[in-house]
Amino acid sequence: MTSRSVAAATNRDTALAGGKAVSGLLAARRFDQLGPGPRRTSAVEGAVLAGARVRLGQELVVLGTLPGLVSGALSAACPGGGVTVLASTPTALNQIRPVPENRYRWGSVWDLTDLPLPDASADAVIGSSVLASLGHPRRLLADVARVLRPGGRMSLCEPLLGQRDPIALDGLTWHELTQVKKVLASVQPAAHAFTLPAAVGNARLAGLVDIEHVTDTVTTRLSGASAADAALHAPGPAGESVYQAIVRGLGTDAARRYANAWRSTARRHPLVLTTPIVYLTAARPESDRSPC
Repeated sequence: MTSRSVAAATNRDTALAGGKAVSGLLAARRFDQLGPGPRRTSAVEGAVLAGARVRLGQELVVLGTLPGLVSGALSAACPGGGVTVLASTPTALNQIRPVPENRYRWGSVWDLTDLPLPDASADAVIGSSVLASLGHPRRLLADVARVLRPGGRMSLCEPLLGQRDPIALDGLTWHELTQVKKVLASVQPAAHAFTLPAAVGNARLAGLVDIEHVTDTVTTRLSGASAADAALHAPGPAGESVYQAIVRGLGTDAARRYANAWRSTARRHPLVLTTPIVYLTAARPESDRSPC
């Protein structure tokens, strides 16, 4: 058994022993009661939950900590069921931050570790923006298949950043916009290369069946300079913001020009960001035995 396999087995045993487990890279925490107040579920989160076909009494795993997805899962599974949330630890964020060793690329914790959960322990695994950032998505999909019970479902929503339309900004040339696009693509190379055919093929090779997908578009409107600023400075998967990535890639002056263009444009009219997305659902086979 490899050191990776030993660590994975230890993490799964720890997760079984109590309600909260920390593997070093992932914290697994189980909830079985609704929160004190209602929380609205977005259209994307609602579609992910619908794809999982959640029923009362089921055990769900949420990859990430999207509040609406977690609360929606609890509403669908409780009473009688539970939701285990897997979140990156500070140790993981430290390992996947942009540094010279990884060519200043955002990493993903799902590339570094197995899910710290027992085999066949979940009725559904759900998440958003999980596969797109991975260098080795098939490995995670195989681990999802391991964690699912026979007949259990996976439901994910993934952005197709390679198909995202550019936006026109006040005072910036096409060349400047192209430079920024190249910087962001180099920071998230896997996400910009992520395609639906590859995702479907990897799911099939991971042993999942009944693979279905629906494409849609998410439109975000940023109105006003403060909203534009907040979007530019929001932390990315490893803590670095878009603004910080531009500073590192093109320099402070270029980043300031880009930020000023965002503010100027957002003052005149809302910035409309259009991102194609895909809802991907699949299931573990009811029986793992191959037909004779």
